[in-house]
Amino acid sequence: MRLPEHLELLLTDEPVLDVYSYGPWRVPDGLFEEISARIDGLAADPRAAELTTDEHKLLTLPASLVTAEIFGMLAFLPGGGAIKAGSWSQLPERLLYGHLVNPGPLSTRMTRWDAPGGRWRPPVDWLIEAPDRGLAIELARDCLSVLEGIEPLEERRKALLRLYDDPPECEIGLPKAELREHWHAHAGDDIVTAVPELLGPVGYLEWVCAGLLAAYEHLTDVAPRDETVEVHLVQLLLQGSMDHVPAELAVALGEDRYAELQHRFPAERRGFKAGAWQERTRAWLVRALVAGAADACRGWLDMAMRFIAIVQGLPGDPWFPKAEWIPVGQFQTDLRRLFAPRRRVVNPLTETLRKAPAEDGADGTAEGRRAARAEIATTLVEQPEVTAALAEVTAGSEPVRLLLAGPDGTGKRDAAQELGRALALGRDPHWVTDNLYTGQRLPDAVARLHADARDCAGDRLLVIDGLDGIVTDPGNGEALAAELHRLLAVHPDLHLVALCDTGGEERIRDINPVLPQLFRIARTRPFTERGHAELFRRALSARGARGTRQAVAAAGALLAATPPMQTLRNARLAPYLADQVVAAVRERAASGGDPDAELVVRKQDIPDTLDISRAAGNPLAELNALTGLDTVKHEIALLVAGTHAARLRSENGLKITPPTRHMVFTGNPGTGKTMVARLLGRIYKRLGVLSSGHLVEASRAHLVGEYIGQTAPRTRRLVERALGGVLFIDEAYTLTQSPLKGDYGHEAIAELVKLMEDHRDDLVVVVAGYQQEMAEFLAANPGLDSRFPKQIHFPDYTDEELITVFRQLAEADGFELAPGTEEVLATMLRRAPRGPSFGNGRLMRNMLDVAVANQADRVASAAVNAQKRHGGSAQKEHGGTKHGEARQNGAKHSGAEHGGEPAAAPTREELITITADDLPPLLEHPEEFFGLYL
Repeated sequence: MRLPEHLELLLTDEPVLDVYSYGPWRVPDGLFEEISARIDGLAADPRAAELTTDEHKLLTLPASLVTAEIFGMLAFLPGGGAIKAGSWSQLPERLLYGHLVNPGPLSTRMTRWDAPGGRWRPPVDWLIEAPDRGLAIELARDCLSVLEGIEPLEERRKALLRLYDDPPECEIGLPKAELREHWHAHAGDDIVTAVPELLGPVGYLEWVCAGLLAAYEHLTDVAPRDETVEVHLVQLLLQGSMDHVPAELAVALGEDRYAELQHRFPAERRGFKAGAWQERTRAWLVRALVAGAADACRGWLDMAMRFIAIVQGLPGDPWFPKAEWIPVGQFQTDLRRLFAPRRRVVNPLTETLRKAPAEDGADGTAEGRRAARAEIATTLVEQPEVTAALAEVTAGSEPVRLLLAGPDGTGKRDAAQELGRALALGRDPHWVTDNLYTGQRLPDAVARLHADARDCAGDRLLVIDGLDGIVTDPGNGEALAAELHRLLAVHPDLHLVALCDTGGEERIRDINPVLPQLFRIARTRPFTERGHAELFRRALSARGARGTRQAVAAAGALLAATPPMQTLRNARLAPYLADQVVAAVRERAASGGDPDAELVVRKQDIPDTLDISRAAGNPLAELNALTGLDTVKHEIALLVAGTHAARLRSENGLKITPPTRHMVFTGNPGTGKTMVARLLGRIYKRLGVLSSGHLVEASRAHLVGEYIGQTAPRTRRLVERALGGVLFIDEAYTLTQSPLKGDYGHEAIAELVKLMEDHRDDLVVVVAGYQQEMAEFLAANPGLDSRFPKQIHFPDYTDEELITVFRQLAEADGFELAPGTEEVLATMLRRAPRGPSFGNGRLMRNMLDVAVANQADRVASAAVNAQKRHGGSAQKEHGGTKHGEARQNGAKHSGAEHGGEPAAAPTREELITITADDLPPLLEHPEEFFGLYL
């Protein structure tokens, strides 16, 4: 049994404002003080300083009309008769404390609540006394503005602001009641939806009744009650001290139901006891609570309180309902009583009076349950330690406490799912991951852990995926480990499986030495060739195919030799290979004319290598084919030569020291840094330095968290994705450039430095950015400069190289450059300003995109004109602008008729040709173009 997550804040001791129609909201530290300061500032505003009243009973006299106005707004904003609860629910008292004539002590009880009346006095309440009505309306709007930031009130506050911003066209000096009617009628649907009180007393009553009936219907479904809805409404009226059925209910409920209420009212009134009704209602709500209908209970309470407030206020606005009418306080006490964390001790009778095993039956008794637990049929492959652990914990009668540690993709989650089925606890296992706890405030994380344990105790398996990540979190890890230790003692019937990475049990032991001792620990291991072969055989079977013995064995050998990449590792490799092989076999069967033939995978269908990075071709040849970058190519060639030389020394028995391969790329945007990093990973893979050679691109946002405790886990996860390849961090200098005090960029650097050293054998980290900024970055941490011994500078491309890049990009897209195009491009480049933001190759890509769009406009217009000329059936005109008119260099549109012979439909040659006219125009200020297209 568990409280909905969004209500768990009610079980804490945090500063909470709980407007029932919105939900619990944690009050940010310092917000109420800030709003109080805004109120004081508005009251001291020269426009309002002289506006006071001697009539207010709760404010120090003479009271500012502004503070009196805000006092009324704070009563109205939660809603007419709406429930406002929580430890910080006393809004007027907290925000206007210094203005109160007799301020009392502020309550911090979470079960505190009130339901203020719902009268709104548009456009002004106390400010109506101001001699200048226009100024009064202006100040009333400012009163709403200073209350910004109280999230549960924001929707209604913003709706009223929209009403002030669009006032009705009427005389502002009208009497207060008439002015109010004009503003009510002028409110749009969006405003009335947020503030239904503007519908007037009868309209608001109808709105409340609709919600009340919906909540009652839902509650009676989960917690049946022996009464009709008409009896329920009559008793609500009696509980609200009503001596008649208001005639307005005929509009809100319909004439038939209104007549039924009138008929039943006298009979129900005789012998009605308010206290007895309240106790019955409280018990009904408790039944609904444990049935999982907490939100419906709160919805009914809110609507019931509004119902009493409005019927008592008829024919006027909702009145202030009394606390004893509806059991709100009792409900809030019951909610904490049922769901709050509590201590448990073992009753000795559970042991002394327990039946002997021989006396237990097999039909749901203790022995029956033990027998059922012993019948686990595991499908795990090559995990004997885990299989033995599963057999042990299912054969016993003690609560399951199992910790599974090992590499990703070795069956830990499958084992947990099998255990959940074997335990047959009645509910599916509840899974939580370390991401749910990382970065949370400690009270929130602890509350969640308590709620998870409480919900699962006794009848549900709790699976914590990534317990080592939770415990080693630098922010909350140690406290959460201690809290979990306590919970295992408090809930002796809790079944718990914890999943960890390799060595996770040792990392947990370093934080809390006692915690691992509470678990049966089992470790998974990577698969052998035989294990991979069995996984492949199962993957084929799942795809409707089978493999010969030789094919399955060959697949096992191939998979065992395939290095992992990111999450594609261990057991996940077999389905990956099976998808490729089965697709090829199915295509072969279809081409042979028998698509329904049995799919049989033979040894020749198994590839020699499995390239999971999908990077074909020779990366060294691709590097050499790049335009320019001569110095970069030379530096990479030296790295390759050094790797070859180290291998030769090793083969001849000479001692070698593996070099640090992390490096710095400096240069302006578009100079090929990312492209070379990707090729570098593939080159190192071919040389056997890296296991997969893939590239993972990252920036500051991938490394730095928003809260304490987020940055280190985020950095670790990023490095784990890049293992076996290259981690490319662009604009790495941003990690040290934040002006904010307490920025977590330096934490990311420290964690990265450690991980670079831990994984130096199968990871290359490349940091990139502008030359000067990267020099400052390396100086920001004492360990950085030594970790990046190689720095390669990427110079800007020359004009000739940029033209070559443009031509290569165009050819790759299937286009050719017309004669004279390169000359015009060269003229443009000579006039282009060369600064740090010059785009280099990226600029050429963007310019080509513009040229292709212009060429498409030109040839499409020519085709349309040719079709019209030949009497074609097409009637739709081309919608593009005439290209020639847009050009400042006087180019003519090839498809328009400017005298002479009209152009024919474009030929194939014209369709693939980019001309000088297609290039972006030569502007008087070239930097304008580069500003637009970079």
